Amino acid sequence: MRTLLLGLTLLCLAAPVAAGEPDWGAAGKEAVERLIDYLQVNTSNPPGNELLAARFFQQWFEAEGIAVEVLEFEPGRANLVARLPGSGAERPLLLMNHSDVVTADPARWRAGPFSGDLLDGYVYGRGALDMKGEGLVQAMVFVLLKRAGVPLKRNVYFIATADEEVAFRGAFRLMKDKAELLRRAEFILTEGGNNLIEDGQLRFVGVDNAEKAPFWLRLRARGVPGHGSRPLADAATHRLVRALARVAEWRTPINVLPGVAKFFRDLAAQEPAGRAEKFRHLREAVQDPAFLASLTGDPAYNYLLRNTISITVLEGGPQTNVIPGEAIAHLDVRLLPGQKHEEFLAELRNILADDTIEIELLQDSFRPATSSPTDTAVIRAIEAVAAERYPGTIVTTLMLSGYTECGILRDLGPRCYGFSPFLLDRRETANEHGDNERVSGENVQRGLRFYYDVVERLVRE
Repeated sequence: MRTLLLGLTLLCLAAPVAAGEPDWGAAGKEAVERLIDYLQVNTSNPPGNELLAARFFQQWFEAEGIAVEVLEFEPGRANLVARLPGSGAERPLLLMNHSDVVTADPARWRAGPFSGDLLDGYVYGRGALDMKGEGLVQAMVFVLLKRAGVPLKRNVYFIATADEEVAFRGAFRLMKDKAELLRRAEFILTEGGNNLIEDGQLRFVGVDNAEKAPFWLRLRARGVPGHGSRPLADAATHRLVRALARVAEWRTPINVLPGVAKFFRDLAAQEPAGRAEKFRHLREAVQDPAFLASLTGDPAYNYLLRNTISITVLEGGPQTNVIPGEAIAHLDVRLLPGQKHEEFLAELRNILADDTIEIELLQDSFRPATSSPTDTAVIRAIEAVAAERYPGTIVTTLMLSGYTECGILRDLGPRCYGFSPFLLDRRETANEHGDNERVSGENVQRGLRFYYDVVERLVRE
């Protein structure tokens, strides 16, 4: 491992270090080593135990002379807030990440999910991509600003939240404990974004400025139970399956939002001439059935254009020879910004074509999708740094198919963006929440400098 880390250090040292800049070789090596340590902190949620992660950062930051608050709101569950003071000439920037991770089955991993093992140039561990890797890069940027004594025109905060992967309890508690800070903040940088590598080339740097809203539903069919040897045409299972078949075939309406249209325009130059013209004029082009089919057949594009539905849970009887009196299905519905959930429910009811099927909301309440502007200092800073680091690369805005803390924090006023320091191909991205989640040491080192340069542009006096 030491030999590989030395090699990565030399890779970073090959680039000249400007006066007053961090020693990128040493900083990159330290980032990889600290990520290895951080991935060994087991914050699987449930149960979370994010207090362990808070203590990890607290010990590091206090050794650097940085003010830290650990806000434990339940036994073992905690947010962490650290601050670098600025002149106050501009409003605060929040570097935000979540310290919990999804669970993992060690038997399915090449290296233990909490080993932090470095194998073939990759650091393995649950959260390497979602989102301990990015959180560690944010922390390293935060520390480097302090070490370098960068004069700051705004306060810079590092915030690690608990319970993002389950119920957002950490973010909701932060909205109580630090409501005034969130109202004052101008920008939040957090998870999301996609810097896509295809055929060995960086296709684009993508910044999430919007996300879809989850609208999870339970469908319940009831009927007369019976013996499996005597089929009932109107059995609950039969009626539910027939209704689900109609849902699976439902092609929800196409809706081209301004940010999505911009995304396709930005990518047009990378497409063949005929397709490029359609990318530039997407609203008109989706009227072409063949072109529309080519977009909606690609999962990376389909979700951008419509409300989506995935049938994710099916429940019936516990015995093969028993016709159950009840059958259940769960739908993972994601609604575009601006969509009204009441209207979607009315459309769904028509598609089900069975008034006896009950529809229940799985969430406590529905929160509409949110978005942030596409022309701000954050976007301009990323564009400027990308032009320096990756000349000719497109910087574009994206809409996240999932849901992050931005979806609730924007309500208090800050402009929130998902921005990743890592350059990943589709295979690497697929490891997020999957077996053998990992990030390359090269990505950590390169991403550290990319992220630092963006943040420095936003905060330097």
